[in-house]
Amino acid sequence: MDGLGDRFAALMRETCGDRLGPIAWFRTDWQRGGARTGRSTWRTDDGRTESVVVKIPVGPTELLWNQRLQPNDADPYGITARLYGSGQSLGDYDLAWIVMERFPEGPLFGLKRTDAIDLMADAAARFYWRAREFRCNAEHKKEDWHAHFERARHQCQENNLTDKQRWNKTLKTAQKHLDTWVNEWRGRAQGEWCHGDLHPANAMSRSNRPEDPAMLIDLAEIRPGHWLEDAVYLERLYWIRPDRIADSPPVKLIAKKRAERGLGNGENHARLADIRRVLLAGSAPAFLRTEGNPIVLKINLDVLEETMQRLT
Repeated sequence: MDGLGDRFAALMRETCGDRLGPIAWFRTDWQRGGARTGRSTWRTDDGRTESVVVKIPVGPTELLWNQRLQPNDADPYGITARLYGSGQSLGDYDLAWIVMERFPEGPLFGLKRTDAIDLMADAAARFYWRAREFRCNAEHKKEDWHAHFERARHQCQENNLTDKQRWNKTLKTAQKHLDTWVNEWRGRAQGEWCHGDLHPANAMSRSNRPEDPAMLIDLAEIRPGHWLEDAVYLERLYWIRPDRIADSPPVKLIAKKRAERGLGNGENHARLADIRRVLLAGSAPAFLRTEGNPIVLKINLDVLEETMQRLT
């Protein structure tokens, strides 16, 4: 046997009191580093056998929020997968791990369900509603948007980009307003948790019935922030396929679901969403390694120009 998962499989089963069955390790497309994920079974107190997923190691944020967001009397569904076992160590090894329910339907990735974005919005609002139970006093991430825009202009000048002149002209105009937009964004309401990685590959449902809510997984990126960070992030994934969210705009849907739960959105949340769009779209040329596809760059430029018209 080789690999982290194989070396610790026996110890995990021993730690779980032989409730955990043999583990079949697999690797996801997005998995990095030495972390391992496996499928197995779990024997419950009443003798049932449940399908489970094993993850080792997990970071402290993922472990903490998986434990925090379990079902309770006020929230019988919970927000994430049910935990059957978890811990911060295995024997003498300082390795956190979790054993959680396996969702038979798989992720909402690909929007195979027509209500996928609606389910995502509902799951996000339920997350914010539960997360408010936990004090958020950590420091918010501050991005250097001025540096991003300067690098974006430099990349446009140094590289033979498609629509190079349009980019140069639009970025030059955007920088005249950047102080105002950045100050407005940094002045947004503080004191909330955001998921940090809200997309359909990180949401699953226990069944394909419309009434069953989606559950959020991969909680490692939860951090202090603002709900619009999640909403615009989700929207941006579909800038290249706007038809897929034309009838289900993520920002409006999440705002609606938050309001239904009595969570404030802020009077200026529509403008803040536009500012977030401009900041992300205008920064795209600064990150050519990940955003350098000509089609992706063109979409970001189109969004930047269109959104700036609303803001100026």
